[in-house]
Amino acid sequence: MKASPTIPKNPALPSSMDFEQLRQLGLQQIERLSSAYWTDYNSHDPGITILEALCYAITELGYRAKFEIKDLLADASGQTFFTARQILTSAPWTIADYRKLLVDIKGINNAWLLPEGKQEVPVFIHCEKDQLQYEITDQPLLLKGLYTVLLDLEIDLESGDLNTGDIEMENIAFPFSPMVGIEAGEFQVKFELPSVKEIAPKVLKEEVSSIAIVKNVEKNWHYSFKVEWADGDTAAIPFRVSIAKHPKKGKVQDSHVWLMLQDSTYAEAIWQGYLEKILKAHTIIQKAIKTLHENRNICEDFVKVEPISSEEIAFCFDVDARPEADIEWIQAEIYFAIQNYLNPPIRFYTLRELTEQGIPSEEIFEGPALGHGFIKSDEIEQSQLRSVIYASDIISLLMDIEGVLGVRNFLMTKYDKEGKPVAGEKGISWCMSVAPLHKPVMSESFSKILFFKDGFPFFSRYEEVKDTVQLLHAQNTMGKLVPTFADLPVPKGRKRDTLSHWPVQYDLPMVYGVGEFGLPTNADSLRKAQQQQLKGYLMFFEQLLADFFAQLTNAKTLFSTDPIRQTYFAQYLGSIKETEEILHLDLEKAIANDPLDTASQELWRRLYENQPAFFERRNRFLDHLLARFGESFNDFALLMYRINLENISLEKVEPQELLDIKINTLETYAEVSHARNLAFNYFPQTEAFELDEGRLWDTDNVSGLEKRISYLTGIRDFTRRFLYCIKNVEIICEEKEVGEEIHCHHHFSMVSRAGTILVSKQYPGKSEAESVLADVLELGINKDNFHYTNKKIKLKKGNTILLTSEQNFQTEELALAEINAIVEELTAPCPDPEGLHLVEHILLRPKSKNFDLLEVCLQDCDCPCEWDPYSSRASVVLPHWPKHFDNMAFRKYFEDKIREQAPAHIQLKICWVSNEQLREFEVRYRKWILELGKFSAGADNQPTYQEANDKMVEILSMLHSVYPKATLHDCEESDADKNPVMLGKTILGTQKL
Repeated sequence: MKASPTIPKNPALPSSMDFEQLRQLGLQQIERLSSAYWTDYNSHDPGITILEALCYAITELGYRAKFEIKDLLADASGQTFFTARQILTSAPWTIADYRKLLVDIKGINNAWLLPEGKQEVPVFIHCEKDQLQYEITDQPLLLKGLYTVLLDLEIDLESGDLNTGDIEMENIAFPFSPMVGIEAGEFQVKFELPSVKEIAPKVLKEEVSSIAIVKNVEKNWHYSFKVEWADGDTAAIPFRVSIAKHPKKGKVQDSHVWLMLQDSTYAEAIWQGYLEKILKAHTIIQKAIKTLHENRNICEDFVKVEPISSEEIAFCFDVDARPEADIEWIQAEIYFAIQNYLNPPIRFYTLRELTEQGIPSEEIFEGPALGHGFIKSDEIEQSQLRSVIYASDIISLLMDIEGVLGVRNFLMTKYDKEGKPVAGEKGISWCMSVAPLHKPVMSESFSKILFFKDGFPFFSRYEEVKDTVQLLHAQNTMGKLVPTFADLPVPKGRKRDTLSHWPVQYDLPMVYGVGEFGLPTNADSLRKAQQQQLKGYLMFFEQLLADFFAQLTNAKTLFSTDPIRQTYFAQYLGSIKETEEILHLDLEKAIANDPLDTASQELWRRLYENQPAFFERRNRFLDHLLARFGESFNDFALLMYRINLENISLEKVEPQELLDIKINTLETYAEVSHARNLAFNYFPQTEAFELDEGRLWDTDNVSGLEKRISYLTGIRDFTRRFLYCIKNVEIICEEKEVGEEIHCHHHFSMVSRAGTILVSKQYPGKSEAESVLADVLELGINKDNFHYTNKKIKLKKGNTILLTSEQNFQTEELALAEINAIVEELTAPCPDPEGLHLVEHILLRPKSKNFDLLEVCLQDCDCPCEWDPYSSRASVVLPHWPKHFDNMAFRKYFEDKIREQAPAHIQLKICWVSNEQLREFEVRYRKWILELGKFSAGADNQPTYQEANDKMVEILSMLHSVYPKATLHDCEESDADKNPVMLGKTILGTQKL
């Protein structure tokens, strides 16, 4: 029971607002400090009077400090107080979350994710050969993280059940002979066509030029649509005809249907109705695929997304109804109850409904943000596919319908695709099994319900029952029809006066001469001096109180991520009368803290806050804001230095850079937190469901882990882009045997972003190679120095060939385009190399038996954790040289942090690579991403996609970390600031590739 509000008889005031308590505390301090000289503590004593005035002023400060936080932060900017929908929701993580996201799509009633989704190609483990292979062994490799998605599409008011391709037509006027005895419109014809998952993809993409219906001479009631396209391609779409509602007398023959189908008007109507239906279903499936790829978890993927298959079940029984009951309404409710039992609906709730039920907001907003309200997790968990149908459950539901007295002779029968009863599944009276991964559907055409009123049989009117069932379904889905993005409103405060300060001296008796009216005009010089002395004494307290009010007023600034120059605030009290000789002129200048006046800033730092104090306090406020989200930069702050390779020393990073990193994290935390488990979208789509190639490279379409770790470790640019620089070519030494000696031959190569490899010759010494490289960088910025001969691109210095392309170019136009790209890259500045790439191994899985497989280290299969290099595995690739990346302390921090932030089941391989390794990796990585996107969009590019995938598999096995260069010193010359030799963490001399 909710308690009624009351007013306490003896309210307890906080200490800051309790005048008597403040007065007693003041007296205690006076006694402690000056009891030997001050013994009169009565009210008439001037010192006690001043104490009481100060206590009263403090109560005003305490009162204002107790304003609601929404009032103190009114009209604030740069706040990180996110709404419930922004900060409590998350990207889908569990299967229930994904189901909520799919059910939120208009046109989807329910969805199921099957985690045992099989990979496209079976792979097997061969322990003796220490490898994975396609040849069958007794140890199959079952990849984890793959899902098959089954969708239960809606029952469209115009097209019917979108999970099937069936078309129903009523009131058909067959060209019957009068002897048949059947009138037009007495029955309903059902055309059972293939569903959207069974139809040829070309039917969905291209308009057919002609259609014709062909009869199956071997089977009655079986026909085919023969469709033809403008390019001459043809396809046959088989279908079966059945009579959904039989006439009152007479019988419809196969020959009657064939006569009707020969009429082009009927054939065109059936085809257009069918095409409209499967296109509706196809569009909904495309929306589901787009949504799934936009919300894919890291190291997971969706193998198949399709409508669920169904099994038709007929229900036959007798119903005893009340005499006054409306049998059409009862039958509609019976159909509705049985359909909901077979496939429980998922209800959408409003925010108000859940709040009134007492559900906490953190539970209401748990999971993904939906567009049509909220779904309870327990309800979606209960709406699973049925494996068994119990007659007792259905009868119990029917008995709850108003007007039903009893249910008798209850029987169930399952029908196959040919419309025939399934053997052993006919006339079941107790329970019936449902095939795995199938949805049971009530067959209205085969079901039969006979009503009895006082022993007399009655049949309902079919059309009225059908309309009523549609009405009931529409009412049940009403919550999903209206989009809603409900959120808890942000509390709006009202601006309160927290800055104004009434001087304490104005509350003292007039005889003190320091009040608002000052001294009398006839006061002598001694009296004026006494007044100024007392005012000077009181101004110390006035300034403290005024500064506290200023600090309270600027609380919203302290908790803001907007740029600020100070964390202490003050106000100049020049408005207090007769203080001109007391207040120093520089005080007003200092409090102004004018950013355009260096003298003003210097005075502020001397009197109030210097730069170290500002950075220390600003960091503390930002740490407080981060701590509200459970984040800490304490370890990172200790590592914020860069290594200077010239003198092997550490350079402290500027404090402002650390502030910027924290502010950037706070401002984007809603997104960083929401998408922390998301993978990148390798199949980004436009609104027309076409591949958006612009979001595959030079894009912020990266995984949530990459974004999150970038913010937490100070990497400013997390976009997927080229990090290597073509101009930072390294001379490579390859050792070769020459007779009995081993010689070091130097060479280098250049890889453009398009993947063109320009290879140099070998040189006996490093200086010769460096000289040629200098010529290459100088001459390569002019396209006239490149030549196209014998399908090759060559860079020449006079008649000397410096570089030659490895690949052939079939036309001069292609070669010229590549030359222009190389020149543009050589003339452009090097990109910011501070960044990372994350590659999910599950995306490298083979799509055919021609794909190369990832390497494994099985060790006679003693360790099962090493069998699978695809599932829950990812590689992180970073350049080793930029800024503090080359410092082992930072590397350890980064590696610990990314493993901490990654999902617990994900195993990461982290490589800090050289410019040479990085350029080779990035060229292959970009090509692979583009080909993967095209392949996912249905392009006919499997050969090029396979080649790109194989090259990625190859390069990942070749990557290895490069460590910073160490220095050797005698013990007497050792320097703690220099980089010592550490096993496994440093190298000596030239960095090996």
